[in-house]
Amino acid sequence: MNNSNKKYKMEKETNNKEENKNEKKNKNEEISNSKSEKNKIENNEENIEMKEEKTNNEKIENENEEKEKVIKNKKLLKGKQANELEKLIDYKYNDKGELVNKKTGKKCGKLSQQEYDLVGMYVQNYVENLIIKTFDLDILYVPNNDKNYEIRNEEIPQCKILTTKDFKTNPKCLILIQGTGVVRLGQWARSVCINENLNLGTMIPYVDKAIKNNYSVLIMNPNEKKDFKTEKTIEEFSTMEKHSVYVYNNIIKTNNNIKEIYIVAHSMGGECTVEILLNNKEDLMNRRIKKIAFTDSVHGEDYLKLGEEGVKIFREISRNYIGSDKPLGTFVRDYTTSYGGVDCYSSGHTKHEYTSGTAIDEIFKYFSEEEEEENKN
Repeated sequence: MNNSNKKYKMEKETNNKEENKNEKKNKNEEISNSKSEKNKIENNEENIEMKEEKTNNEKIENENEEKEKVIKNKKLLKGKQANELEKLIDYKYNDKGELVNKKTGKKCGKLSQQEYDLVGMYVQNYVENLIIKTFDLDILYVPNNDKNYEIRNEEIPQCKILTTKDFKTNPKCLILIQGTGVVRLGQWARSVCINENLNLGTMIPYVDKAIKNNYSVLIMNPNEKKDFKTEKTIEEFSTMEKHSVYVYNNIIKTNNNIKEIYIVAHSMGGECTVEILLNNKEDLMNRRIKKIAFTDSVHGEDYLKLGEEGVKIFREISRNYIGSDKPLGTFVRDYTTSYGGVDCYSSGHTKHEYTSGTAIDEIFKYFSEEEEEENKN
């Protein structure tokens, strides 16, 4: 090999090495730039995420502060609808009528008193709206001096009661009277609505079953002693009994189309029922009041004021479905050993607050017994 070829070969090798070196350098620079760009993008994304997280945290903090402010001031809760109240609590009702945690879907657990009060307001509003919407019920406003109960009178304190559309024309009427306490329109027991479900804790199944069995329905509201908007005291309704007697005397008794009256009364609602009888003895004596189903009633011995014949009829048409570990509908004791003077049957549950919810089928069976006998004859 001559010198010129050797020189050419050496230059070529040197150039190749230089090119390889440059390529390697460029690749390293590209990799470095890529890493730098990647880091830059990651840093930007991280900054964006941090900003979003900060914004969300601030938003949550503001919402929680607003929530606490509203919760502490109960006056701000008045008039709020169920959907507004639901935003302030961690629970909602599912399709089964169970109050569940919004995040976990688990049933409502133990609540603080503050939480319980707030959830209770939500339940009250939710149940009232649900029962009205489900059955297209009419709202009546009581008391009302001009007797126009369908129209709200802004000048006087009033509360709401509910009726089915056929209340004025249907000859067969079912009256529902709740017990004392925090329960309002459509509820039997708030605790059952919260801890169990709406089927057991509300009057919804009763209205449904009544409509299917051709009863009209009137739902009393004896615990509402203040105007539902202004919160002014309803002087005429200072007690549950006064509310119940007013509604019966002015809205039920005066409806001449009603020929048969059936009553379901829970707990203190039983005392309201006895007071109705004492003020309307003729409806008892002429059997316009056909049947009374008490559920763990506490009506005591005031029924004795009905007189001998009145007491006899009262016992004939009444049953008390009490808390018991015996099967639903099982006879427990007769009127001679009963505090309320009527025969007692098992409600199918041992706890007082569940008795209305669990006894429903047996109650409607009891209501239909005489009618079935009449049809046979």
